[in-house]
Amino acid sequence: MKTTHEGGSRAARATRAAIATGGLVSLVAGSVAFGAVAANAADLPATLIGPATSWKYSDNDTNPSPGDDRLPWTRDGFDDSAWKTGVSPFGAKNGSATPNLGSKFPVSTVVNQYADPVAKTDVRTYHFRSTFVLTAAQLDEIASLTGSLVYDDGAQVFVNGTKVAGFDDARVNAAAPADQNLIWAGSGASDPAPGTFSVPDSVLHAGTNTISVALYQDRPTSSDIYLDFKSLVPVAEEAGAASISDIVLGVGGTESERLVTWYSSADTAQVVQFAPAAQVVGGVFPASATTVAATGGPTTSGEFNRVATISGLAANTAYVYRVGAEGSWSSVESFRTQAFEGDFDFLFFGDPQIGSSGNVAGDGAGWLDTLNVATQAYPNTELLFSAGDQVEHAANETEYDAFLAPDHLREIPFVATNGNHDVGSKAYEQHFATPNTDRAAGPGNASSSGGDYWFIYKDVLFLDLNSNSRDYSTHIPWLQQTVAEHGDEAKWKVLAFHHSIYSAGPHATDSDVVDRRNTFPTVISDLGIDLVLQGHDHSYARSYLLRNGEKANADEQAGADSVVAGPGGVLYVTANSASGSKYYGLQAGGFPWLSVSNQENVRNYTAVEVTDAAITVKTLRSQAKGDEKPVNSVVDAVTLTRENDGTDVSEQVQVTLPDAAPGEFAWSIDGSNDLVDLGTAVQNGDAFEATGEINPIRVSDTRKGSPVWAISAQAGDFAAGGEHFSGKYLGWTPKVVEQGGGASAGIPVGSGFDGGSGLATASTLGSAVAGHAKGAGKLGADLFLKVPVEAAVGTYTATLTLTALS
Repeated sequence: MKTTHEGGSRAARATRAAIATGGLVSLVAGSVAFGAVAANAADLPATLIGPATSWKYSDNDTNPSPGDDRLPWTRDGFDDSAWKTGVSPFGAKNGSATPNLGSKFPVSTVVNQYADPVAKTDVRTYHFRSTFVLTAAQLDEIASLTGSLVYDDGAQVFVNGTKVAGFDDARVNAAAPADQNLIWAGSGASDPAPGTFSVPDSVLHAGTNTISVALYQDRPTSSDIYLDFKSLVPVAEEAGAASISDIVLGVGGTESERLVTWYSSADTAQVVQFAPAAQVVGGVFPASATTVAATGGPTTSGEFNRVATISGLAANTAYVYRVGAEGSWSSVESFRTQAFEGDFDFLFFGDPQIGSSGNVAGDGAGWLDTLNVATQAYPNTELLFSAGDQVEHAANETEYDAFLAPDHLREIPFVATNGNHDVGSKAYEQHFATPNTDRAAGPGNASSSGGDYWFIYKDVLFLDLNSNSRDYSTHIPWLQQTVAEHGDEAKWKVLAFHHSIYSAGPHATDSDVVDRRNTFPTVISDLGIDLVLQGHDHSYARSYLLRNGEKANADEQAGADSVVAGPGGVLYVTANSASGSKYYGLQAGGFPWLSVSNQENVRNYTAVEVTDAAITVKTLRSQAKGDEKPVNSVVDAVTLTRENDGTDVSEQVQVTLPDAAPGEFAWSIDGSNDLVDLGTAVQNGDAFEATGEINPIRVSDTRKGSPVWAISAQAGDFAAGGEHFSGKYLGWTPKVVEQGGGASAGIPVGSGFDGGSGLATASTLGSAVAGHAKGAGKLGADLFLKVPVEAAVGTYTATLTLTALS
């Protein structure tokens, strides 16, 4: 079977350095725009950019900043002296010297349309730069800037090297950074589209500020291009208004919840407001948004933290949200829920430890790049899971600034783990709200963070320990009670804590680690934990399956790509650095628990793919190690399955298809072509859709007594090269094509895009009850595929396995 498809900023404290962010597709930018009230302070200009503003621009189809760092052209100091000069609006149509895009879209500066004038192939991307000046006094009065533009076909906006807006730029964000400056992108709409955006004061500075725009052409044969940068309006900070910063979208107790935390400069009553993105009309945040009051108190850095719970979320829905209060709202952020059951991926990151190298900006850049690489490779990832040690110094807010800078932490639920570099302050607790937290288990104290917590996500029970505490008298009862109360709800149990007890580096022989290793393993095995995720040793390690701390299967080979756990068998994984801030070497002697260890001194991340039947743990390089080990090459991968423990009963059914003879049951696929081609998928909203039908299944039953029979099917994952998506997105409507043999059609199964497991779970195509009429019938089914638009381009194939039960 195959199918083809083609296809927020934060307001930081003025004393904090602005850190460039980007790389994650925004659910808001390009489709939802938000306005703001213009500044009314006497010394603030009506607009900083207007029709008379001079712009430098490049229209020769070249990349102004080749290489993995695509942003030098957006920053101060870039040499644009060879670029052309003009004023907005800029445009071209069909190569005309006097382009006419309609009376609503005048052109002041005609740009070059064709990279190849003979073939009339368009320029892919245009680049624009200008500046504006703010005095220190003006900057003190500004809460943000509101920009307004009209564009065709796609655009990204940068201020002082930070991306502040993206419009119809999904293809840009999906590309490698080295390709993002020169690429086809945009909606392909017939008319230029309006857009507004907000620039937080955190990216501004006193003096000359640089604003840049990348304008994207949708395709080589597009008839026009257009940019009208209308205004950049200062928004005055209201007297006494709180400044909002440090927003984090945290995981909730279930799939339908999110915990949101933020910092405020003032101790005022604040809320989170959220609404489906579809309710945004004309760039106005919905008046119908749900409002939830926040709680919080003073922080260790002299500010005030706030936390609120977003609940009642629907599956497969895009949302917008903001935090604060009237007169001091944050930027509008966005996130998307996915199906509430079925397969899913999450990303696991080892010790970012921002500041450990002594270069906070460099560590932050490495952390951001790993997040970009990982989320581009796994665009449907549902959680960002930390191994702990977010920062080097527990109370250092400059390091937290760099850690929290990426927009990913406001768009994908973040799962925090308390590391030894986090514990020495209450800042960890103040930045990260965690669900179902028991502060008495693995407790902290008046000046340190503590507590154990749990949550359930898609039938997986996640438990997270504060391993800084070795108060086993609280950890162990908490684990036992939590598993006793919630273990039956889970198909898998995943435990996380910072201090790896089965690593390969120098910490493996630390006395405190040895103490944990002497205490935890038997408890972990007894509780039926399947996977343990750890950090601390800044190198990669994967254990053999261990039961009570010993190798569970003497025959397991080192580096096996699949392992089958019997009762008490546990897989332990230790993550390498996600930021590159610090690496530890491997101990030369090795350890008996090690199946795989690796240290190449390049950044890693781990993708964990969860299905009902297996967990696949795949660690990849987010930084190349020479030409032979590029970005996203695999360090190690293993698939974990379980032996039948007596609680699940299943059978393997094998059927031989002989020539039909009197008194036998036989079935076969009609026709000689076993490929069901669904053709090219068509975009419909936020999904690609395709339809088709299976080759009919002929069933003949002439057995004595006419016993029950059934034909079922199950879809595997769709794959195209290294890309894949779950078979759950395939659904069907069974039908009886030819009556006979007592055949009746199974019930329809919808695509998992709209909820459920689709055909990833075995479903009945057709069946007959006992005593049915003898004879032959024919079964068929109409197929329906609905896949998120984030899926990568490609021609995908999957296997639909048919099974007869008789």
